[in-house]
This record gives sequence, structure tokens and C-alpha cells, in this order.
Amino acid sequence: MDEPITLKRKNHKLLRFFEYRILHIDDSPHKIALGFAIGIFVAWTPIFGTRLLLVAFLSILLRANKVVGFISTCISNVFTYIFFCYASYFLGRAVFSIFAPGTRLSKEQLEECLNDIFAPANITAGFFTKDYWHEIWALTKNIGIELWLGSIILGLLTAVVSYFICYKIIKNHRAKIAPQVDAGL
Repeated sequence: MDEPITLKRKNHKLLRFFEYRILHIDDSPHKIALGFAIGIFVAWTPIFGTRLLLVAFLSILLRANKVVGFISTCISNVFTYIFFCYASYFLGRAVFSIFAPGTRLSKEQLEECLNDIFAPANITAGFFTKDYWHEIWALTKNIGIELWLGSIILGLLTAVVSYFICYKIIKNHRAKIAPQVDAGL
């Protein structure tokens, strides 16, 4: 009889996926970590539909691993986008207000717009409609400068941190398995 899937078992599967699909990629730790960082950076951008193209372009330009970039971009999706959007907008608004005082939307107005657009019922009902995407475009135009500014700042910060963490994990993992490979295990 199969044991019930527990949180620990799910995490174990996720860790094994990470270990065998990311850590064992036949590429240099630098290229893997750079691909991961590019994907994390692009995940913060407020664009849907062209993220994979942007990851491919940046990965080719910077000679990074594209596959890892594609995988790491998936942390931002329809369900997590609202969190990325909130954080990016408020940081961007705080930075932008230093240079151009006065904001266009209050916190309450933004929360109301985002909660309306990204409510699960609205996503499932309107995701494939033109009106839904027009609403997202109108909101993006209203908060665009602040959103992009915050996205770039947070994207760069998390990309740099993720590069070093990923690089260190890969180097440590490869150093740990090297004696086993040399011994023929």
C-alpha cells in the first residue's frame, strides 16, 4: 500500500529533482548559477508571455545555461505574480518618490485593483479574454514606472544573491561527489 504523500516526502522529491536535474547538468558551475540568476531576475519583471524569450536572449548574450534559466523563471507565475507585483511596486514607489514626489495611486487603490484583477475567480473566468488583459495593461500603464523600477532593483538583488548561493551549492555538491566518482562508487 502506498504511503500518504506528506510534506516531508514532497520536499524530498523536490530536492531530488533539484539534485539530479540542476546539480548534475553537464556545464560549469558558473554557467549554471548564471542561468539560475538570469531566470530569477526575469521572474521579477512585470511581463508575461515573453519571459522565456528574454531568458533565452540574456542566456545567449551572457553565455549562461538556458535550461536552468527557464526553470528558475517559473517561481513567478499567475499565482505568485501578485506578490512580486506588490513588492516591486512599493519599492519602486518609495525610490521614485525621492526623485518625483507624489504618487499616482494610493496603497488602497492599488490593493483594490490587484485584488480585483488577480482574484482566483477573475483569473479563471477572464484569463483568456481580451477585456482581462486590457485591465492588466491599464493598471500597468498607471503604475508602470514604479513597477519597473522596483522590479529591476529586486530582480538584480535577488539575482546576485541567488547566483552566489547556487554557485556555492553546486561547487559543494560536486566536491562532495568527486571522491565517490573517483573511487568508482
